[in-house]
Amino acid sequence: MKKISTIITNKEKYDSYCDVRLKSEISHTLKSIILGVITLGIAYPWILCNKQKFKCEHTVICGKRLKFIGDPKELIGHWILWWFLIIITLGIYGLVVKIRFSQWITANTIFDDTEIK
Repeated sequence: MKKISTIITNKEKYDSYCDVRLKSEISHTLKSIILGVITLGIAYPWILCNKQKFKCEHTVICGKRLKFIGDPKELIGHWILWWFLIIITLGIYGLVVKIRFSQWITANTIFDDTEIK
């Protein structure tokens, strides 16, 4: 019995898929790298927000497209605080930053048809 890919099965079953194309992925990645190099990493929060926005624009879950509503200006405040705490704790808080960042991304990701209050 031939096993069908879960990618194909779940796409048909749940209408969940990613519709990004290689050309746009390469273009977006190059723009991010160039921006990071030119700004010496200072624009990293903007790069992360743009990356998440790009990812959401090309992701459909159960027939609903995702939308990222995070603001890089809000992230920069968190980013500065996180770096401060990493320095004070001699790097230990760095373990928490990955979790905090994931929480921030999740809190700022909605379905495209959701009304923003």
